[in-house]
Amino acid sequence: MKGILINPFDETIKEVVYTGDFREIYDLVDCRTFDCAMVDSENDMYIDDEGLLVDDQRYFRMLELGANYAGKALILSHDEEGESVGTTLTKEKVKAIIEWLPEGHKETPYMEFREWV
Repeated sequence: MKGILINPFDETIKEVVYTGDFREIYDLVDCRTFDCAMVDSENDMYIDDEGLLVDDQRYFRMLELGANYAGKALILSHDEEGESVGTTLTKEKVKAIIEWLPEGHKETPYMEFREWV
């Protein structure tokens, strides 16, 4: 199935073939653990869950979401059952909604705990 790989290290966006084996995501995104972020109602972006903790990281911004992301990302879509399927986005559409952040940009990890009252 068609996926789109975002690579902020060489500032490329390219189509890749994803077989459906979740273990492939680790290699494509170059991570030990991954998380999933919603791009739109049909598409999901798999990102490095520990991306903010990596030295010499590179970042990109999803303009439509107003959010910055660390490291490589893989965009896929999902069906009604939540199973991954080929993305409905094109490389051109992704290029239009991505902004590369400059080398040296740094995001600070932040976590807050609140008491339920």
